[in-house]
Amino acid sequence: MKTIKRYITTGIAILMATFGIQAQKISFEKTTVDAGSTLWKRPITATFRFTNKEREPLLIKDVDAGCGCLTTYWTKTAIAKGGKGEIKITYDAALMGSMDRYIDVYTNGSKKPERIRMKAWVGSSERQSIEEMFPYSVDDILLSTNEVVFPDVQAGDSAKAEIEVMNTGKNVYTPQLMHLPQYITAEYKPEMIARGRRGKILLTLHSDKLQDLGLNQTNIYVARFAGDKVGNNNDISVSAILLPDLQYAESFKKQPSFNISTTNINLGKLGKKKKITGTVTLANRGQGVLKLSKIQAFNQAITIALSKTELQPKEEVKMKITVDSRFLGLSKAQPRVLIITNDPQRPKEVVNVKYER
Repeated sequence: MKTIKRYITTGIAILMATFGIQAQKISFEKTTVDAGSTLWKRPITATFRFTNKEREPLLIKDVDAGCGCLTTYWTKTAIAKGGKGEIKITYDAALMGSMDRYIDVYTNGSKKPERIRMKAWVGSSERQSIEEMFPYSVDDILLSTNEVVFPDVQAGDSAKAEIEVMNTGKNVYTPQLMHLPQYITAEYKPEMIARGRRGKILLTLHSDKLQDLGLNQTNIYVARFAGDKVGNNNDISVSAILLPDLQYAESFKKQPSFNISTTNINLGKLGKKKKITGTVTLANRGQGVLKLSKIQAFNQAITIALSKTELQPKEEVKMKITVDSRFLGLSKAQPRVLIITNDPQRPKEVVNVKYER
């Protein structure tokens, strides 16, 4: 009997070695941290603590927050087996209401990034009012947000987002979304919301049904009653970014290296001008050809112009970003520009566009 057990154990070990089964080198105490509440423009920080449980030293290469509203700090030195480190994400609290973002952590232990999540609340007082928790209204239905931004995905991945709902009407409300695209499914909890009660709409993104690489945007609509119609007062902006799978490129001897002069550009005061413009420099610091495969604006008021989308080593190009006042207000999406590249270390970058009225 002992001999049989020994053979079974040996067989399992061989199978594990054959299929390369191993634990992740980075192990977080929590992958989701709620930093709590803060006041407007009073930054708040979430701390993610982790341990290296593998024999090889662990090194964090980069922490991509994907938003200029977040600043990052992490343990820069290599961490030996059993060693501990931390990642700190600080939110600038420049916007009121709920903040919920995913952050990608790149290490030497995995080709794909580990994903962590930070939550926070920004209010005008220490106690959250209904207006602060649900700043958007569709008649008697209050919503926590009117813009859904899914975490970035690669083909085959899924991602989730949620919208909090409150019923201030006199009747029981049955939440329902209209014009859902095939790549998004919705779940309603509870399926019926009594007067004065709250609920959630849970959204799931199915990346295998996305048609386009890069930015995918659409509008979905909150139904207030059976047979409701769509309009500007009940729409929700939805965006998702499908990243290219560039892991195969790590074997190339000559790789491109994407560099950008800034990810936060302030175009100044719009005033009575119809348009204001600024430039961002894009460069290739690597040895292979850099391809800017997708450059897209999140907001209809933004246009982008550049002379070329392929850069040779050491080559640069100016990207012109323009805000057109005629189209302001047509989109709920934040003024941002998405750049998708063939750099396996930096396949995506987002430029936050700021201006004054």
